Amino acid sequence: MLGGCLMPAARAAEIVWQPVTDYSLSFPGDRPDAAPAINPFDNFTHFGTDFGWMGPGQGRLDARAGAIRTKPDGEWTGAWHSLAGLASERERVLDPSDITGLGGPPPDRAGVVAVTIDARGQGELRVELADAGKQVRWARTLLLAPGEKTRHRFEVDVAALGLVKYFNWVAEPGSAVEVSSLGFEVSRPVITAEEWLLRVSLGKLRRCHDPASGLTRDRAHLPAGAFDSVSSSGLHALASAAAAAEGMLDREQVAGEVRRTARAFLDTPKAGGFLPHFTRRDADGRPQLHPGTEYSTVDSAIALVSLRLAANLLELPDVADAVAALVADLDFDAVSDAEGWIGHGFSHDGTTLLASQWRDWGGETALVLALESMVPNREPRGRIEPGGQVFRGVHFISEIQSLFYPDFDRDTPDLLSGTVWPAARRELLERQSRYVVEQWPDSAAAGLGLFGLSGGEAGMPGDGYTANGVDVPGIRWLHPHAMVMGLALSNRSALPDGIRRWEKAGLLFPQGLPENVEIGLQLHNPMQGSLNAGFEALSAYHGWRRGDLDRIDEASRRDPMLRAGVRRFWAE
Repeated sequence: MLGGCLMPAARAAEIVWQPVTDYSLSFPGDRPDAAPAINPFDNFTHFGTDFGWMGPGQGRLDARAGAIRTKPDGEWTGAWHSLAGLASERERVLDPSDITGLGGPPPDRAGVVAVTIDARGQGELRVELADAGKQVRWARTLLLAPGEKTRHRFEVDVAALGLVKYFNWVAEPGSAVEVSSLGFEVSRPVITAEEWLLRVSLGKLRRCHDPASGLTRDRAHLPAGAFDSVSSSGLHALASAAAAAEGMLDREQVAGEVRRTARAFLDTPKAGGFLPHFTRRDADGRPQLHPGTEYSTVDSAIALVSLRLAANLLELPDVADAVAALVADLDFDAVSDAEGWIGHGFSHDGTTLLASQWRDWGGETALVLALESMVPNREPRGRIEPGGQVFRGVHFISEIQSLFYPDFDRDTPDLLSGTVWPAARRELLERQSRYVVEQWPDSAAAGLGLFGLSGGEAGMPGDGYTANGVDVPGIRWLHPHAMVMGLALSNRSALPDGIRRWEKAGLLFPQGLPENVEIGLQLHNPMQGSLNAGFEALSAYHGWRRGDLDRIDEASRRDPMLRAGVRRFWAE
């Protein structure tokens, strides 16, 4: 199941589609009698942005069966869609010559070549691209007639267009139209599949980041400071630092971002030295624990190890020292019981221990135990259960440690659980690859060899978070990050073929993989979530830079603090 041939070093240029929005996904509501209401937490574009209605004739709008329709009577109306950040963030704009947002020389960029709109009906419909001041920079008018095809395509000269902020459509009075999706045709650069995956995943992660605060939004479509993720902030620092070290991003710019992340971690309230899982800004702009969330041992481990590696990659001793100071302040006695089992952290009050403990075998427990071993002058006591089986068979748990430590590729049993990690990881990867074929053999996902049961959104927007694995039967929703992690970290020779499968499914967009995909491949959640974007970006980096070329692995091997964590598992 896991075999795959290596793809050519680089491929010919090709045109790929990037949705701006598909209303059946971004707004699946049913309001036949009025303009549909928008919930900004659940309704968003494929760009991780917001959208809304425009014009005096909004009473003409209704949404049914995955499309927005206009009744013929009334004044003009339509919809706007931000193309970079929220509409209120006027400083954030889109360069249509650079859809990933990473910059760099023209040959490395993915640029817009055409605008598309799926529309039908009768009457006059206008399509616009506008700048941050809402001035129209490009427009085309369609005269729709009943029975015409629904996909309309217009070539665009991005050099003449300049920076844009909005993609609008306007239905003129008397027009009865139905709009189902908007998008761009994009020219994919001539690079390897692995580098393309890295670029689109990194762009997705960086769209979630707020460089001013140093913290990363949990979801790209949320306002900065409303719901920020500490672990994602660390992943962003590491992935961006690796890209800067490779020349993909400006080194000084990323160094500034990493320093602001370090400052945010120093300034954030802690419990027993442990960082919050999620934060929000107070009235003075300072990060605080987000109400209803917790101070987390594993999120502290992800954030601090990521930031330490980022400091090493960019040679930032001040950031490395800040991480060392944060680690030295960790009170593992406060979160451990008499037998050495380490807890998940503290409740929102900063004193009440969470009921759960890190016992299960897997990468999350390993990261916490490694972090304990880094605390100066501490004799680590943390434990992990043997067996080599992760909770529910959730895929990211078996691979997350290898984002930071190449040591978990060793073919010798570890000292704490007696497990040969690569063997256990390959076994889960094999089970993951068989799951869809065994459970849903006639599905489109099975036909393309797609798989991935992991943590993330349970289904369509609004369905909430879940953590599913191969031990849970009947799961229909796949998380692409799991397949990326498994192939990039445990079977790298099969990664190019795995990327090709997502491309064949039409789901590897220039702005990144979707959050999840239903096995029929007709539905997916377009949410841009920073945690899974971080997993995808770092996994893609490791899949692209193998062996001695992997700068993250090199930095991990030579960092004395991280080596102390590894010695908990293998004597060096």
